[in-house]
Amino acid sequence: MPAPELNVQTPGDPAANTQATASTESPAATPAIPVYSAKHNGAGRWKIWSTATDDWFSDFLVVGEGAKTQAEVEADRLNAGGEPLVLDPQRENEPAPQATASTDAIDATTLKQAVMTPEGWLCPEPKAKD
Repeated sequence: MPAPELNVQTPGDPAANTQATASTESPAATPAIPVYSAKHNGAGRWKIWSTATDDWFSDFLVVGEGAKTQAEVEADRLNAGGEPLVLDPQRENEPAPQATASTDAIDATTLKQAVMTPEGWLCPEPKAKD
């Protein structure tokens, strides 16, 4: 008795019994494969992965509790046609930070740690011995 005919299936291909029904469906009825997905980058970091370029996409990076859900929401936003997150590493578009402390207003003997002032760093001074 000869061996029965076996249908070879590749992982990711539709099952053999659904091929007959798939041919009757319209191509528009099949769901689109998402272009962006959330991937774990180690140490609790999640980034957005592009399946089109097979590389990390955008500057989006989230760490901590709920990071996976935040990354999935960002991937869904990008798949819906949203613009990618692009950070400004030189911080050219941010206003300069305003200094709040002045060396005249701070008593260095009461400091516990160094403080940055507009004039520079102000370090704690030990109290004078009597």
